[in-house]
Amino acid sequence: MEVDLANLLRQRNLKVTPQRIAILKLIMRGGHYSGEQIYEELKKTEPSISLSTVYNTLETLKESGILNSFEANGITWFEINRKPHVNVFCIDSNRIIDLDIEMDNFMENLTKNGLDIKNVNIIVYADCSKLGKRVE
Repeated sequence: MEVDLANLLRQRNLKVTPQRIAILKLIMRGGHYSGEQIYEELKKTEPSISLSTVYNTLETLKESGILNSFEANGITWFEINRKPHVNVFCIDSNRIIDLDIEMDNFMENLTKNGLDIKNVNIIVYADCSKLGKRVE
């Protein structure tokens, strides 16, 4: 199912711009991207885009709830905001894997203690050399 990116932006009262659409198209492919990776990829088709435009757009999309960001290995990574999950940073390969695990009890324990959860970022640093293709 293809997402209507213009409507996604409008639903959050954001102006539809070519830069926002380009960044969303890239991130919607899945995975985790640094601002520099997004910039380098977009420069191929949008040579006039600046690094500051990329970072400003990422921040706006994050504040609107469309994107999620987290820090791992000294880099800020961006991904589509989805249900809470674990981001595994593989120290052996510098890749990041999404790991879907049961988080209901975890979330319930937080909320019953009076917390109004806005976002959950769990980053695990692991040696993934024995994983193979099972989790990717």
